Amino acid sequence: MAFRKAVFFSIMILVSTALLFAGGSAEKSQVTTVTIWHSAQGANAEVFESIAGTFNDSVGKDKGIVIEAIYQGKANDVLTKVNAATGTSSLPDIAMMDATAATDMNQSSYLVTVDRLGLDVSDILPCGISSYTSEKGLLAVPFNASALLYYYNKTLYDSLNVTAPSTLDEMAAVVAKTGSAQRAGFAGVPATFELSTFIGAQNGLSYMLNNRNGHDGAATEVLFGKEGTYKAFLEKWKKVYDSGAYNAISSGVTAEFTSGRCAAMLASSSNLASVIAAVEGQFEVGVAPVPMVDEKATGGTVISGGALFSFTDSDAVKTVLQYLVSAEVQSLWAQGTGYVPVNVKSYETASYKAFLEKNPMYEVASDALLDSNPGLANVWVPSAYSVYYAFQANIADVLDGKNIDEAVSEMVEIVETAISSYASQN
Repeated sequence: MAFRKAVFFSIMILVSTALLFAGGSAEKSQVTTVTIWHSAQGANAEVFESIAGTFNDSVGKDKGIVIEAIYQGKANDVLTKVNAATGTSSLPDIAMMDATAATDMNQSSYLVTVDRLGLDVSDILPCGISSYTSEKGLLAVPFNASALLYYYNKTLYDSLNVTAPSTLDEMAAVVAKTGSAQRAGFAGVPATFELSTFIGAQNGLSYMLNNRNGHDGAATEVLFGKEGTYKAFLEKWKKVYDSGAYNAISSGVTAEFTSGRCAAMLASSSNLASVIAAVEGQFEVGVAPVPMVDEKATGGTVISGGALFSFTDSDAVKTVLQYLVSAEVQSLWAQGTGYVPVNVKSYETASYKAFLEKNPMYEVASDALLDSNPGLANVWVPSAYSVYYAFQANIADVLDGKNIDEAVSEMVEIVETAISSYASQN
């Protein structure tokens, strides 16, 4: 709690200077409200609401703009509500959503692209720009960016003289060594989120779907089957499971890790602050880049997290977005949450440099993204959440003994059906 208060105080001091936003005070009658539907929860919500409050007391006060931040549930809940509000007066000015919303938003006639707003994105991470760019332009401005990380019980690993694995073969050996009758060596079942990296990193750069995973036009073909990238992953992942110390659960994974009932998990870097807080006094947390499927999987890590999609073309919305992705705000947002700054100039701010010096674990995610192939892109697939759970179930079936070739064929058919069904309706 003391740490979060320190972050909030820093936000009040640093952002209130508002160097990027000049202008005099506005008359009260000219106040414009910019509504943001968001999915930030817990400590992340506190930081986001503090940032919005500081804007209202500084830049917003000068320009007659008020941010109204409204929590609308998880990212998929925000998408559902945005789709339901489309064409009505209930549609927000801005919505915080993840990449699974991109397919729908790319077809929306109500979306206001970043290009149309005229927002300056020259300082935004190139991989972030790439991940939200379609044939129509930049659909959203990256905001709550993150990277998939390998979390592990560093205290346990050190006691066993074990280091974080760099490949899935190494991971199988590590999981076997760190597991016990009371503790799994690893817990969790991957889905689309994790596969974007496990498949995307193969052979330096691979895509799950054609058209750059659906970014350069709607995907029309599944690649992970005929290129063998999904099979390659499944074969290695099954060896991790066969270590005998793997808990194949699809929910409650973080609770298992923070309680010490499993020694490692895969999770977003955005969970780092809450995980460290949850294990305080029990053990030391360690994080590392995602293990490679094999030595040829050198592509790195796909940027994940979310972005801000706009539905109102106005100077007020442009001002709010420019503020939210400014160097200082992104630095402080990252410090309070574990997200990666999307503004490249954030890495040069005194506050973020000082933070990383004291908290080097937070640098693992940013280094992973900065060192990754810039061509990596998250997957834009129709029926994204259905496909997400289908992948998870498919992998669980393989762990339970299903033939890998049959599993790959089944998954290809599921995704092809989603693609063809979407094409027939649009």
